[in-house]
Amino acid sequence: MLTLEQAIDLARRSNPTFLSIQNDRPSADWGVRQAYGAFLPAVSANAGGQYRGKGEVRVGTITLDNQVTDWISSDYSLNLNWRLDGNTIFGVSNAQASRRATEAGIEAAEFNLESTVAAQYMEVLRAQEGRDVAERQVERARQNLQIVNTRVAVGAAAGTDGTQAEVDLGRAEVQLIQAERFHRQARLLLGEQMGGRLDDDVVLASSFEIFQPDFDLEALLGTAMSGHPSLGAYRAIESASRAQARATTTSQYLPSLFVSGGLSAYSQQALSDSFVLGSLDRGVQSSISSCEFNNILHNGLNGGLPGYSTQDCSAISVSPAAQQAALAQNDQFPFNFNRNPFQIRLTISLPVFTGFSRQLQVSQANNQAHDAELNRRAEELRLETQVTNAFDNLESAYLVVQAELRNRELAGTRLDFEQRRYALGASDLLVLLDAQTSLSVAEQSYLNAVYDFHYNLIALEAAVGQPLRPR
Repeated sequence: MLTLEQAIDLARRSNPTFLSIQNDRPSADWGVRQAYGAFLPAVSANAGGQYRGKGEVRVGTITLDNQVTDWISSDYSLNLNWRLDGNTIFGVSNAQASRRATEAGIEAAEFNLESTVAAQYMEVLRAQEGRDVAERQVERARQNLQIVNTRVAVGAAAGTDGTQAEVDLGRAEVQLIQAERFHRQARLLLGEQMGGRLDDDVVLASSFEIFQPDFDLEALLGTAMSGHPSLGAYRAIESASRAQARATTTSQYLPSLFVSGGLSAYSQQALSDSFVLGSLDRGVQSSISSCEFNNILHNGLNGGLPGYSTQDCSAISVSPAAQQAALAQNDQFPFNFNRNPFQIRLTISLPVFTGFSRQLQVSQANNQAHDAELNRRAEELRLETQVTNAFDNLESAYLVVQAELRNRELAGTRLDFEQRRYALGASDLLVLLDAQTSLSVAEQSYLNAVYDFHYNLIALEAAVGQPLRPR
């Protein structure tokens, strides 16, 4: 058993088109969080390592350096950036307006889904009752054939009457086949709207009564204008566009404040200990040469160098402790960092002339806001027309139902009368078949009138934006 409420609930949870619209809600929520987060600084941390092999470093034909050993290095940096401008200041209100527009769009899509499922549910019921009408028509055709065959058998009617009755039965069977096909197709479409296949054993349990529509047109129009989900979505979009236009107009003329800071460090290590010790030896040899030069210069000058005395250059040498210290100082990779000084920078930017791009952005934002206002107004006019037409159609459909009900009763009475007359020989076959056709047409017309009433009620509910059927 499947009620209309259950079908709508399944569609909310399974209809792919609606779910794709509903998926916009998390993005809208994160948009608001991101707008608040724009007031916080952005922090990034970087770390890396590098290997550089020995050899000549060239740029074109110029040799910049000749590396005689392999090097490894590591570094890290911690950066902070903070920006405050018009987009940041107005970002929260814009994001909140966009989220409201998203929520309103989801509500409108949900309402449209409910209306679509209700209409298709009603279509399945109509097809089901149409199949029942076709089955009754087949049964009546068989009864007529039996009556005709009885009269033909006793010689009270011509054999052609039996042939004509069989033709009439065949036509009724064709209509039944078509009604069954239409019923299967209607169930498939209902399953599609619900987001899955509708099993053959599922029976639609909801029923709907005909009632006299005593609604007030002005009240219906007021309800539609005040609370229709679709109109609410257009109003939310208009509000979001207005907020964006105000933000763009103001923020384009505000200064921007930018603060950046950073902390970094590095380490570098030669992979060859002999290179480190060789560098230490070369430093000692340079010190010995300098010492000997100063001694020669001191001894060669009359009175010597002021404040200088002859040094013992042979005492300058590389001690094992100095070698160990040099090797320990070279052992820096990967975490023995040398920090660079902390730095921070403050920048204030004031737009003076932007090549008219500022005016273009303001104009585009105002145009979008005006377009949103016009779209909202167009939706109001559409709903006003739709409510008025649906209300008129519903009242007319109710009157048609009453008329078709009388026609069906009269046609049924006539068929019973003509069947008795034909059985008694007081009427011919054509009159009987005409009475049967009249009842078939009356039943189908009544069925169409009943569901036209239900369809027009659904259309009125869709135009007003809320259920109207009495509980």
